[in-house]
Amino acid sequence: MNNVFRKSLVALAIMGTSASAMAADIATGTVTRNVSTEYLEVAPAGVLTSNAVVLELGAEYAVNDVITLTFSGNDALDVTSLPPFVTVAAAPPLKGITVGLISTSVTAGTTRANYRVTDITGGASDTTTGVTLDFGALDFDSTKSGNGISVTFSAVTNTNLALDTGGGALRTQELFAIEDQFEVTVDTALDAVVDVEAEREFFTGPATADSLVFTSAETAAFDLFADVDGINYSIAGNFSWVQDTDANTAGIQPTVGTFTITPTGAAVCGAPTVTATALSFSCDVLDQITVDIDTAPQGSDAVLPATTFGIDANVEYSVGASTSDKDLDRVAAGAWTLNGSETFIPYMPYNRDDMSNISQIIYVTNNGSQSGEISIDVTSADGTVTNLTNADLGGILAAPGVTKLTGAIVDALAAEGLLTGGSATKQFALNIVVNDANDVISVYSAYNVNGSDRGWVQNDSVVVNRVKNP
Repeated sequence: MNNVFRKSLVALAIMGTSASAMAADIATGTVTRNVSTEYLEVAPAGVLTSNAVVLELGAEYAVNDVITLTFSGNDALDVTSLPPFVTVAAAPPLKGITVGLISTSVTAGTTRANYRVTDITGGASDTTTGVTLDFGALDFDSTKSGNGISVTFSAVTNTNLALDTGGGALRTQELFAIEDQFEVTVDTALDAVVDVEAEREFFTGPATADSLVFTSAETAAFDLFADVDGINYSIAGNFSWVQDTDANTAGIQPTVGTFTITPTGAAVCGAPTVTATALSFSCDVLDQITVDIDTAPQGSDAVLPATTFGIDANVEYSVGASTSDKDLDRVAAGAWTLNGSETFIPYMPYNRDDMSNISQIIYVTNNGSQSGEISIDVTSADGTVTNLTNADLGGILAAPGVTKLTGAIVDALAAEGLLTGGSATKQFALNIVVNDANDVISVYSAYNVNGSDRGWVQNDSVVVNRVKNP
């Protein structure tokens, strides 16, 4: 190989390396503005201003070459905010360049701004590769920017050939990143186990308390955001076990100490309100919150249910004088489980005292080898829950094999006065609890009208592959 050919190969290699080292770059100098959806919802309709759009050229440009900036969005760009000219003075080894806006167009919501190179200055050995063009901050319609806005660079020569095509991902940059502002996360879930051996009046241990710790916070650091005016929490679950200390006041008035709300930081929270299905309270700012639940203050005669918990949150916010609020998605907050079997029968009709045309068919099957005590929670049509203890049911046990519950349940309902009064058939939901392993117990439930019309009632004891609901 002769020296001339070798030098030519080296020169080509150097040129290739130099060309790959420089490429069009709009991403590095153009800084994204992070905007919350809540800000867009309540900010006065109008201008949303970007950070400066900055483009670094990566090739040699000539007069009449065209640079195009393409903006995503639903025709959101205010084209009057585009600079008519951008001029950069020569600063060896970089040339000077002037570009002028020649046209704008909108297609399917996408806006294109075309700039033509009108002048190039500098020495013959200087270059446009590396020249930075600053198009300044641009204005967008805030009502059309909810999906975010990005800008993409492209260029063609004065003969319409693609120019400055290197750069890859650096050729596009988000101007506005839009994200939901608020979130709730669970740090410590409720996870107590209700003890059937203790008549479901205690958790295993024995224990009476469980704690939930969760945090409400902003999802990111925002440049434009809404101000928090308050946040309302509702812990969904079964709170029918809470005893009401004041029957003359609306809602459930729990014994002091049953629920304790403790913010970690600066939040100020109000006293909780309690219903059979939710524990609710409000705080003034986002914070980490600890909810301590203790059954001991109200005594030991409350029957604790197995239940799942979730956190619902509603955030109140504003920008200036404009206000709004938003419901966040429910967040799973754990569960109280049962160290036994629980089967829910959603509907079962019963005769009132002077009727005799309806009979029930309720059997429990125990595939295990131990007998387990049975108790039942009865929910009346008005939502009242009555616990039938094992003693109320005459001490009946779910022995290995099949045990008929029908008579014991009817006798206990009558003893509680639940079949008295009114002129219609009595209707109840039954939650049958057996002090035995969940996977060995199943329940059959049906009823009979006038001795011939049987109605099978689906319960949750046996589902696909005989796996019971948790």
